Amino acid sequence: MKIIFIEDHPLKQAQINKFIEEKFSNAEITNKNSYISGLKELIQNHHLYDILLLDISMPNYDISSEDSGGDWMPLAGKKILKEMFLRDISTKAIVVTMHGSFDDGTKITELDTNLKSEFPENYIGYAYYSQINEDWKDKLETLLKGINK
Repeated sequence: MKIIFIEDHPLKQAQINKFIEEKFSNAEITNKNSYISGLKELIQNHHLYDILLLDISMPNYDISSEDSGGDWMPLAGKKILKEMFLRDISTKAIVVTMHGSFDDGTKITELDTNLKSEFPENYIGYAYYSQINEDWKDKLETLLKGINK
């Protein structure tokens, strides 16, 4: 199972990577840290990936010592799904977020309903990540097993 994971939060990314590697020994994960780097990788190499793990809010560019990451994009993940739709990229997507609501006031449950309606070919569902509660692990494992049949 080949996974592209677009996530800007290093701790969240590391914990999710570790969990996937423990549960799915055949998993190969490529990490990208921003809207632009993730979208570029997905457009160029989507045929290599079975699954997209996708954060919703992220910076426009990779953050580095020389670059602040550009504008903050509160719904960057939704924009990536739209680009996939426009380009007929069929990779299945799971949102992994640690936000219950977003800058525009959208709640995760509303976003879930919208994404299922707008991108039914790609969007599978979401896991609500928390550093305190580990329920996300069961949800993510269930979603991944559903795709990896």
